[in-house]
Amino acid sequence: MKITDKNYNKLNEVVYRIDPNHLYYDPTLKEGEIRKFSGTTFKILKLKENSKTDGMQAVAVAPLDEKGNVDTSQVVISYAGTNTSDIKDIENEKTNE
Repeated sequence: MKITDKNYNKLNEVVYRIDPNHLYYDPTLKEGEIRKFSGTTFKILKLKENSKTDGMQAVAVAPLDEKGNVDTSQVVISYAGTNTSDIKDIENEKTNE
C-alpha cells in the first residue's frame, strides 16, 4: 500500500476540521475510527485538538492493508499551520521562537 500525494493533501485538509472554531469542523472525526481519504482507507490513531490552549491541531493515521490490518509502518502525522486569525496560535508561535 503506497500513500499518495492525494492522500497527504487530503490529510492536510482534514486536520483543520478537528478545530471546533473552523468553518468546516467535523465532530465525527474520532480516534479509532476507520475513514477513507482520497480513496485509501485509514485508521485514525490519535487526534490532538488544543484550540483552548495553544491552538495546535494534529492527527496521526495509518493505512489499512488489503486484509484490513492497520499498517503502522506507514503512520502519517499531519498538523495545522499557524492560524493568523487565532490569537492563541499567534502567541504560541511567538513563545516558540
